[in-house]
Amino acid sequence: MRYFRASLVLLLAAVMSAPCTAQEPVANEAPARFMSAEVWPWAYLDDSRQPAGLLHTLAQRLTQVAGLPLHNRVLPHQRLRHDFRLGNGDFAVLFENPTLDDFAIPLGEVLRSDMFLVAPAGSRVTLSFEGLAGRPVGYIRGTYYGEAFEADQGMIKIATHNLDQALQMLEAGRLDAFLSSDVVLYHTFLAKGIDPADFRLRVYTSGLGGHLYMQREASRPDYGPRLRAALDILRETGELEDIFRVPLVSEPSPR
Repeated sequence: MRYFRASLVLLLAAVMSAPCTAQEPVANEAPARFMSAEVWPWAYLDDSRQPAGLLHTLAQRLTQVAGLPLHNRVLPHQRLRHDFRLGNGDFAVLFENPTLDDFAIPLGEVLRSDMFLVAPAGSRVTLSFEGLAGRPVGYIRGTYYGEAFEADQGMIKIATHNLDQALQMLEAGRLDAFLSSDVVLYHTFLAKGIDPADFRLRVYTSGLGGHLYMQREASRPDYGPRLRAALDILRETGELEDIFRVPLVSEPSPR
């Protein structure tokens, strides 16, 4: 998805240049072991096969403020959850999910994300789980969209690799709608030059929390308080809001 990246690079460059208290990493300290899910624009490997994206920027800023070296692995979502459970990484940003409680501790909230149902502007389908019962609805494989989506039995759920594929399938008539977080939807529209007015957007879950998690058996549990404090600083300075801000508007809920 290289063609999506130019606009995101400009945003991340602006965030990285923002003034904020930072400490120099201690040379002999082990890196903070982060893992990030490979979903654009959250995280991906750039043309040099180096980590990039919103979550990598956050990991960089957190470790800079905490005075820690960083090692960040970008992994497919399901692989990340498997490796995180096994303790092959210590820190990750994930949407809150009851299954995480068995092996991870939340250090603090990173963002609150609205989850959208999306259909073409000319579509007459009711944008609700009930209204889409029996219809093909796309979602990005491995992403947690909330308990309501997990429990729904009515929609025909079609897994896609990314939002670009979901858009292509929607245009081809293979989907009636798809799900997306506000962050992925906004950056995809921005990067592809898509007018949001070409689509109907409705929030079905408002304010799903994304948290910084630490593995319960982390190799360096002492890094947890330092990263929690760094997260508090980024929240107070407004950097968190700058990284994840998305100006999208939902249509009213169906009555």
